[in-house]
Amino acid sequence: MTDIDPHAIMRELGCDGLYAASVLAENRGKAVWRMEGDGGTFALRILRPDEHETASAEQGVMELARGVGVPAPQVLATGTWRRRPVMLLSWCRGQTLSTAVRDQPWDAFRLGMACGREQARLNETPAPEPLGAARWLTRFGPLDPELRRRLERIESSHSGVLHLDCHGGNVLVAGSEVTGLLDWTNACAGDGRADLARSWSFLTRRSGRGPRAGARAFLWRVVAAGWQRGYEQVAGRQRDMLLFRIWALTGLLQTSRVEAERAGRKPDVAALQRRLARMRDRAGLPPVTELR
Repeated sequence: MTDIDPHAIMRELGCDGLYAASVLAENRGKAVWRMEGDGGTFALRILRPDEHETASAEQGVMELARGVGVPAPQVLATGTWRRRPVMLLSWCRGQTLSTAVRDQPWDAFRLGMACGREQARLNETPAPEPLGAARWLTRFGPLDPELRRRLERIESSHSGVLHLDCHGGNVLVAGSEVTGLLDWTNACAGDGRADLARSWSFLTRRSGRGPRAGARAFLWRVVAAGWQRGYEQVAGRQRDMLLFRIWALTGLLQTSRVEAERAGRKPDVAALQRRLARMRDRAGLPPVTELR
């Protein structure tokens, strides 16, 4: 994204001071920059050209989350730069969950519990009508008819706010406190168990081989177990999680394929496919071929 000039964007937003700029994240034409200067430290979020509806939706859901005490960034200014919607966000203190777990592995379960509690509070928040336009069931691709039928049969009548991207890189913590939930692009309305299962799919996905990879995978399973415990402390026991986890892994498999195609490489999803097949068998669901 060499065409991005964060200093020009800051001037467009009315921030004329001197700022040191560094890229925090870039993904599919979007970016987040850290802007640090005399006026303070901020996060500058830059979306793709003409994504004004997406920017408006993100701003609305972050404001809603903050209103119920969820630590979302505050939107300080908005504008457009070369057709790109831009948002100046407050800086959330703390470190990413991934960094905290790496540096304090003995706290993995406790950190997971704190994240689960925060997610449950968000999911219990009634979703405003605009969020319902994005259907959680097909948010990450199509489902086979049998899985969809069974999920629709058990779907909760309570439509809460779902983040759908709570993972180690998008959650900030300080001590045992969650201090920030970042990247609200996937937010929509729906059954909170979908959000919980989606996080589980990220936390328990193993990458790499060998003893070190196995140790990391075990540590993140501990985080996931704490996350489930913390969630249920707020929201009570969550039933039928196997079906929601199958839904989450199905979406993860499909998005992994899409991302690999965009990068021009072969998707490394064999382990994920085997895991999904075992879970479908446990749930009594028939095998499926690739969904389109």
